Amino acid sequence: MTMDESILTTSTTDETFDDDVGRRISTFRPSKNSFCSGKIIAYDAGSDKHTICFEDDETVEEMTLDSYRLLERLVVTSHKKRNRHNQSVAEDKKPRPSKKSLLDNSETSLTEITETKLIRTISDSKVKRVEDVQVGDRIARDFDGTVYFGQVEEVKRGPGKGKDREYVFVILFDDGDCFELDSFDMERALKLYEACKRAEKNDPEIQLKIDNMEKDFNKEKQEIMRQLPDEMKRQFLQVGFARLDARSGYKPVIFLSPYDVFYPVRWPWLDQFKKTTDPQKVPRIVYWYGQEIELAFSIVTANNCLSYNEARKIGVADIPKDILQKIKRRKKLSKSEEKLYHSLKQIEEDIDKAPADRIRFEKPKEDHELVQSGTRLFMEIEAELGRLTK
Repeated sequence: MTMDESILTTSTTDETFDDDVGRRISTFRPSKNSFCSGKIIAYDAGSDKHTICFEDDETVEEMTLDSYRLLERLVVTSHKKRNRHNQSVAEDKKPRPSKKSLLDNSETSLTEITETKLIRTISDSKVKRVEDVQVGDRIARDFDGTVYFGQVEEVKRGPGKGKDREYVFVILFDDGDCFELDSFDMERALKLYEACKRAEKNDPEIQLKIDNMEKDFNKEKQEIMRQLPDEMKRQFLQVGFARLDARSGYKPVIFLSPYDVFYPVRWPWLDQFKKTTDPQKVPRIVYWYGQEIELAFSIVTANNCLSYNEARKIGVADIPKDILQKIKRRKKLSKSEEKLYHSLKQIEEDIDKAPADRIRFEKPKEDHELVQSGTRLFMEIEAELGRLTK
């Protein structure tokens, strides 16, 4: 599945360089079984490990960044050679690894769709005009013979009117790189994306590929769900309380199925699930009330979870008295107190809702659903999966 814009833009370990030092990121933190934000303070090229100072507890950890989101992005202008998002142009010595052929055994492959060929095959009348481009529009860009997909993040309109008006488009590519394209480059990027759509439409095996993608997904899902304990499945979409470990306090959560969440959350859970031998110790996925979406999901052990009724019995679900006293005296709450207060109010609102109505984020579409709905091309999904599984 492609990364949803509102969640994580992942980057693989072969794309980490010294230029990330000093940047804020969000990443899965194994020691906490949770997504945490922090600042990269050092990078060891020999071991390919980053040293990160995490913001929640100011702990410094050295780890390999398998997947992360840059919370501060670098924009590279389009007239420069394509480089990784965290590597300066002057230091770009290594050629980017090529992705696999995305339409093997079909009449037209993505690797055959070059900018030269598209100019001859795509009519301007079939391509969106540059002045009509909007945030969220998809594009394709050829970098040294390899096609990368992305979407428009921002449209900067310069002076002038009509065809004389200048535009700059900020593009966030699916691999995490962020570039600015001028009108000329955007026109070619729109044409290339249209060429990709045409190639896919003309692929006689495309529906079979989509059907196989759906079958593979359903087969995996059924097998995973079959292995989950009934107690855990009854917990899905129920509200409750959880903690990361015995030293931290219980906070309001929604218990989620692995198929309620995006791949950046599902994959770490699947990795832990496959290593679990005791069915009663299958890790839980929780959504924390009151958290930013990038940090709202964690994987916790079953013994660190409470049902709503269990939490009520021990007083965990009640608003702390010191917070109530501050509110009564009209004193300002600290940020942590304010977050806890609002999260406790939210869980009170959700307790009477139907389970499906409790989700406070947009439930992700699976790969085959994205393709069937026209949100993504099949080759876009293949490109993203090829990058993530290298």
